[in-house]
Amino acid sequence: MSDVDTTSSQAPVPDAPEKWDFRDAMGRFASGVTVITTHDDGVDFGAAASAVSSLSDEPPMILICLNVTSTTAQAIQRSGVFAVNVLSEDSAPIAQRFASKGDDKFKSVPFERGHAGEPLLSGSIAQFEVDVEETVRGGTHLVFLGRVRKVTSLPGNPLAYFRGSFGRMEMHADSAALRAVRDYVVGKVVDVSVPLDAEHIAGVLEIEVGRAFSALVALANEGLVRRTGAAFELEPVPDQVLFDYYAAKLAIEVGAAAQTVGRVGADELAELRRLKDETLQYIDVEREVFSDPEGWIRSNNAFHEYVVALAGSVILNETYKGLRLPALELRAITQATRAPKSVVDDHDVIVEGYESGDVDLVLRTLEAHSRRPKETRTEGIQTV
Repeated sequence: MSDVDTTSSQAPVPDAPEKWDFRDAMGRFASGVTVITTHDDGVDFGAAASAVSSLSDEPPMILICLNVTSTTAQAIQRSGVFAVNVLSEDSAPIAQRFASKGDDKFKSVPFERGHAGEPLLSGSIAQFEVDVEETVRGGTHLVFLGRVRKVTSLPGNPLAYFRGSFGRMEMHADSAALRAVRDYVVGKVVDVSVPLDAEHIAGVLEIEVGRAFSALVALANEGLVRRTGAAFELEPVPDQVLFDYYAAKLAIEVGAAAQTVGRVGADELAELRRLKDETLQYIDVEREVFSDPEGWIRSNNAFHEYVVALAGSVILNETYKGLRLPALELRAITQATRAPKSVVDDHDVIVEGYESGDVDLVLRTLEAHSRRPKETRTEGIQTV
């Protein structure tokens, strides 16, 4: 057997790529966009950056890279702290501002202060407050390794950076999962004593566990659920959440009424009056209380759903049903909830307006009716 010169078989080390070739190749890697901020000696500093990465989760650490000539990098070296603001998909103007070399980048940009005074940009979908633990020089950049002291996350899609341009990432799967989990929490779960399990919900909805967990985090930020560590529980429905749903309900009803008042037949009018009368058996008008809250919720929803159904649009009717108002109201209305006579009077006027063909009267009454929850809140939320 002959000797083999192993050194001659080794491939030669290739030359380093040209700078522009390297940039072109890296430009094909889509990344999120952040603004790195800090506060030093009474001055705020900020720079757009996409070179951000998680480093460890135990302990939570993050890595960022900034050019050595960056005034923000130099300020971070002095202050020892920084914040990472993850921009939302509609924040391209903010990214462009902080990518420039302007003097007053924070002008007209709303923000709050972090634990060490660093600016936290409003509208960010995530914020990390970080203390620097180590700084490393790498070529033209400084690499900051930092320990995360506080995180905040909010619903939304990230701003993307690709081939030198800002854009939107397609997040169809995450958005679909959020809608599915929200519908499940709002429409299927009413027992506040039962914890919400991401794995169980993922199985029921046939989605990935990670997406179910992320959706629950988003719902916690919306106020629909409460988060304690990795556990989630139903919250009593926050006032503003229910008011927002009622605003959507009003928009649908107003559209349906504008198309149908004065155009429905005698049979439909008789059914509308019957549904209105049916709600009366579940309310004590003199004492202004609900004698049967669940019965009221069911019959009241049937009345309002019929108003929408008169428009004859399957899509409109399904949109109304998709609000899942009865499920929300079951978590908000008890026998201690005030039931003012004005709610019953509104129903009477709506029916009278339909019978007389007075569209303006119906629209005015629907709008007044939508304000009852805010006007009459005492120990609970009054349904409309």
